[in-house]
Amino acid sequence: MRIERLDWDSDFFGLRIGRVDIGSLEESAQLASQCSVIKNDFDLLYVFANHGLSFSASGATLMDEKVVYSLSDVSDPLMDRDIIPWSADRGVSDDLLHLALVSGEYSRFKLDVRLPKGSYERLYSRWIEQSVNRVIASEVFCYLVDGVPRGLATLNIKNNIGNIGLFAVHEDYRQRGIGTALMQYAVHFAQELQLQELSVVTQLANVPACKLYEKCNFKVESVIDVWHWWL
Repeated sequence: MRIERLDWDSDFFGLRIGRVDIGSLEESAQLASQCSVIKNDFDLLYVFANHGLSFSASGATLMDEKVVYSLSDVSDPLMDRDIIPWSADRGVSDDLLHLALVSGEYSRFKLDVRLPKGSYERLYSRWIEQSVNRVIASEVFCYLVDGVPRGLATLNIKNNIGNIGLFAVHEDYRQRGIGTALMQYAVHFAQELQLQELSVVTQLANVPACKLYEKCNFKVESVIDVWHWWL
């Protein structure tokens, strides 16, 4: 059981942040017992464990039940004419930024009130900016209503696998099939590139997202519990 210092997170949030993965009750108890030593080097630990494995320590809160969905049968569904690739020269509009923030409604970085104020907003602003500039995304898709983006999906491709990152539909435009259309577009894009697989991560608490992905034939690949342990 090794604690990894997360340099990017530490610099971004201005805290000493680490990550540790536990795989048994013995490791869970061992980690909790080392609190007095660990807090000399860290302010916050992300504790990752298989779903259902408990971790109990003062200052630790279960923040996320992270579920990974995957689709290995990448077929070619119908396209929707209202979806366009969002090019870098369009920049990040206020409407696009809003969608990026909406995509993190259930994010542990929004739910954890002990993080520095504005952390969630800064994180997701950075995420959409670097996605639009194709730093951390291969493509950005937007569903337009009267020329305004009301749906968003970002896709990064690595090792012939497409990973959907930000995914959101504007609050006032839900239940109109926009999410389904965006997902079908992503599947079409994957088929055009002959990708092996598509994956997307959400939270078990985000029931609408889980239902959408399952409706689009995505299957649960794994569920991981994530605690934020403040030391």
